[in-house]
Amino acid sequence: MTRGDFTRIGPRPIGLHLGLTSTSLAGALANLSFAKEGTLPWCADLQEEGKELTADMASFEMTELAQAIGEKGNTNLGGMLEGIRKYHAHPYRRQMHMPEPCWAKGNISVLDYGEGLDDLAPVTFIVPSLVNRAYILDLMEERSFVRNLSRSGIRPLLLDWGDFGEEEKDFSLDTYIQDYLLPAFDAMKDRFPNSPFHLIGYCMGGTISVALAQFRQPEITSFIALASPWNFHSGLPAFTKTLFQQGSFWRNCLEVMGEMPVDLLQTFFASLDPSLCLKKFTLFNRMDMGSGAATEFVALEDWLNDGVPLAKQVALDCFSDWYGENKTYQGEWQVDGITICPEKITIPVMIAAPKSDKIVPYSSAVSLAESVSNASVISPPSGHIGMIAGSRAPQGLWRNIYQWINN
Repeated sequence: MTRGDFTRIGPRPIGLHLGLTSTSLAGALANLSFAKEGTLPWCADLQEEGKELTADMASFEMTELAQAIGEKGNTNLGGMLEGIRKYHAHPYRRQMHMPEPCWAKGNISVLDYGEGLDDLAPVTFIVPSLVNRAYILDLMEERSFVRNLSRSGIRPLLLDWGDFGEEEKDFSLDTYIQDYLLPAFDAMKDRFPNSPFHLIGYCMGGTISVALAQFRQPEITSFIALASPWNFHSGLPAFTKTLFQQGSFWRNCLEVMGEMPVDLLQTFFASLDPSLCLKKFTLFNRMDMGSGAATEFVALEDWLNDGVPLAKQVALDCFSDWYGENKTYQGEWQVDGITICPEKITIPVMIAAPKSDKIVPYSSAVSLAESVSNASVISPPSGHIGMIAGSRAPQGLWRNIYQWINN
């Protein structure tokens, strides 16, 4: 998706999603005889459902079952393709006025959404993920986390990692933290020296913010980690774990490509829930295209497809040190030679971990609470993205954060 007059190209990578849907149908047909005979090795959670399915299939011939599966598969695939076509044709375009940066260095900036607030208003310094654009926190007027904070009398200072260019190609996580994140935080603290200063990190931004909280603890009133992975080996599907254990493969790919492209990152996210694209676009196909729900779907999907690449060294840091060796949870992750130890963080910490999160498993996010002495854990009633920008966010996570800051 390009800005201005743009053509939607998502869901990215579209070839992968079509392939996953076709493979799902082929897999159902290939395992049909085993399911009918009752010899299919169901996972533990599906044992009872598997027995019931075998019993239900007993009165049908194999040809009838195969035909039914084929028809259902074609219906599902057709619904997904029609949903994608409707998504591409939808008239929605994001048109949100963004505040001018109050701090900038290179492509990275800080946006102050607190225009009109008193200089003593509570401040939230918000760190989003590096792999998606910051405007998920300011998606639409009625789905804007930062604008809601501002209306509630809390000043949101949103760090925007910006576009990925030549300057960032040689960055490491240390570069982002030492040369950009810490200076941006210090500048904002100097700008509002007498305000309560709360640190909020979302997803990967929350993991990075653990280092910031440790380095600047005396300057921070509280730390809020939103769906932020810490134990990277907890709760991931077996396939995804195997994918990240291929260290030499990732190194070779990154040496050739020079960066981690968006479509490869999206392939990783697809591995967490291979049928998600099928489910969500068949659902979208059944929506009224003039409804608010359809517009919100398109806004979120546009954001998902508007990702940015990761610098080669950042990708290696994440895949090797975090997902590969789990250095965060093992107490071995270092920034500028300093070991990041959540045990050293004694300020109040709130950890938000949705139990339905498919991107950051609940157990991965709440593991941070094991090491922090003063932590509270909440489970918003939505998933990884829904908790921050979904229809239940205002009465869920947004309210939780407002109450936390004003406690």
